[in-house]
Amino acid sequence: MELMMETKQKQQVIKTKRKIVIRWVPILFLTPSIICYLLFKYYPTFRMIYISFFDYNIGNPPGKFVGLDNFIQSLTAATFWHAFGITLIFALLYLLLTFWIPIVQALLLNEIHRGNVLFRFIYQIPAIAPGVVTVLIWKFMYNPDFGVLNFYLGKIGLGPYLWLNDLHMVKFSIVMPSIFASSGISILLYFSAIRAVSQEILEAAKMDGAGPWRRITAIILPNIRFIILIQFIAFLTGALYTFDNIYVFTQGGPSNSTMVASILVFNSAFNELRFGTASAISFFLFIITAIITFIQLRLSRESD
Repeated sequence: MELMMETKQKQQVIKTKRKIVIRWVPILFLTPSIICYLLFKYYPTFRMIYISFFDYNIGNPPGKFVGLDNFIQSLTAATFWHAFGITLIFALLYLLLTFWIPIVQALLLNEIHRGNVLFRFIYQIPAIAPGVVTVLIWKFMYNPDFGVLNFYLGKIGLGPYLWLNDLHMVKFSIVMPSIFASSGISILLYFSAIRAVSQEILEAAKMDGAGPWRRITAIILPNIRFIILIQFIAFLTGALYTFDNIYVFTQGGPSNSTMVASILVFNSAFNELRFGTASAISFFLFIITAIITFIQLRLSRESD
């Protein structure tokens, strides 16, 4: 018995020692990315929260402390809720029209056995061009007087259309370029996840008579659910914070019909110099994003 007790004690000591071991090599490689996140992600976030409690004076920072006044003024202003509603509309449009495209492309790419690498390279070409350059090209194409879209649509008796000046068309016109350039890294992530699905299970389902649609819905999509969830969170966050394409296209017009929350933040900060108000609006968007992310992750855990 004493020998057994001593053996157990030695095993516990060994386990304790193993827990204390610090692996310095992974820490060394992770340190640059951690520093970048602290400097360019977390510090601006905490700085934004700090500024939101002040009537910030850029000449004599931080200015007068106003407490929650910036939050109250923002949440009671009609312009904020108008911008927030427009932001939700754009998020819904992006979700319905573009989110599923890389998934479908990855599924089709998985069925191509010859030239697979070539197609993967072709799908990455749109991601090479800077987003602003792509938007400027589309803005030229949308020109109602000499744009190529109205020119070719006129050949078949359609148009001309005021793409970016029509209140009913402007939102779809802004989203449409993303439909044709929604591949990028997303398709590679989905493709890698699909390739990781067990081929034995797929072959067994095929032998049991399961067609392509059944194999996709019952085997492939459930097995890549986690990747879809992570991509959905990142996609929705990007849609809520969308700025560059809308700003280049319309700068919030016409008649504030594309005035999303991010442009409202930009105007409040750099046009009106109300940095405290802009920070309060940004903090509200941050809370909304955090809540959505928490709900999605919680639902994912419950489904597992």
